[in-house]
Amino acid sequence: MVLLSVFLIVPSIYGFWLSLHEFDGLTVGAWNGLAQYQAVLNDPEFLGALWHTVVFAVIVVIGKNVAGLALAVLVSAPLKGARVARTLLFLPVTMNIIVIGAFWTFFLSARRFGGLFNEMLNAIGLSALESSWLSSDATALASVAAVEIWRWAGLHMLLFLAGIQAIEPQLYDAGRMDGANALQRFWNITLPQLGPVLSVSILLALMGAFVRSFDVVWVLTRGGFGTDVVVTHMYNEAFQFSRFGRAAAMGYILFAIIAAISFTFLFFNRRSGQDA
Repeated sequence: MVLLSVFLIVPSIYGFWLSLHEFDGLTVGAWNGLAQYQAVLNDPEFLGALWHTVVFAVIVVIGKNVAGLALAVLVSAPLKGARVARTLLFLPVTMNIIVIGAFWTFFLSARRFGGLFNEMLNAIGLSALESSWLSSDATALASVAAVEIWRWAGLHMLLFLAGIQAIEPQLYDAGRMDGANALQRFWNITLPQLGPVLSVSILLALMGAFVRSFDVVWVLTRGGFGTDVVVTHMYNEAFQFSRFGRAAAMGYILFAIIAAISFTFLFFNRRSGQDA
């Protein structure tokens, strides 16, 4: 409780108090009440950043879970080298974000800057698809989301792998005896048994997309080219324009949105579980 109070409860209460005042990072100014919140909710730039966050979250949540589940099914098969494959697929989770940013910035840059992805497209005759992936409003947000999926797919793979290994083998044996093929066994046995794991995986991906997206966005685009999400917008408000009170208000608005989404998801997930 002492640790929670010092590092979570007290800072949360103090941050909310600051959001009700003018605060430049050094001195607490006049009381503003909810004026900061009203200004934030009427700010087109914040609403744009919130929309980018929602789009980013949808891509990342779907991508992480689909990729993680597919990889888990792949490495759960009794194939030679499966353990090595698990280790290699998990490596991106352990990599430093600066290293990740440097690699993907180079990989996705234009050909004149040595961009390997565009070179690959050109080599196979798809030069028409070339783009400045991280410096175009049309592709930058999706490209950053793809890097985020690549980075964390290994973690979600381990979650699903643990769930798959906990499924009773007799269920698959019964499915084979009933004539179910591999796809039918996956759809009717594996997926239903992975329901609780899938819920945890979705929540983790959702929290990451809304709250922990700052580092990957910042090292790849610094929030430019249509990739300005709420957390990067908060950072700029606080440390570029010294509007800490307004940035705090943004943080609590984001917290309220995340809490509402999470509780709604848990409510319907628990209700569907009870109905089942």
